[in-house]
Amino acid sequence: MVEQYITWLKTRDFHPDDLEYRCFNGNTALLIAALEGNIMMVSRLIEAGADMYAINNDFNGVLFNACYANVPEVIRILVEAGADVNDTNEEGTTALMYAASASRVECVKMLLSLGADTTLHNEDGFSALELATNREVFKVLRSA
Repeated sequence: MVEQYITWLKTRDFHPDDLEYRCFNGNTALLIAALEGNIMMVSRLIEAGADMYAINNDFNGVLFNACYANVPEVIRILVEAGADVNDTNEEGTTALMYAASASRVECVKMLLSLGADTTLHNEDGFSALELATNREVFKVLRSA
């Protein structure tokens, strides 16, 4: 398992002794693991003490990346390890808002089950419900 961890880090040009090293677009290893939806690496990096509040050059964090990957289990692992389910980017957008706007219905369901706040609004004044891009996401959010 350790060998797989080290290999994963090295193949992505990370330094195994520096968890906060930045690569492409300012991503840390944890941000990349979330972006890839890699459950094993997300878990290992959390155990190793990776910063769950690091943001990339787009000002997005681990929950945004997990929603992009469309892997709800990564979201669950991150929130249960202490990530703020309502963490926002510089525009006041939450992972729930992003998931709703990207039609990631399973991510929306997971975020809601973990306590995501549907009443929050981004700096443009939109809530997750107002950003929903399909009927299924809209229905899930409306019934929350």
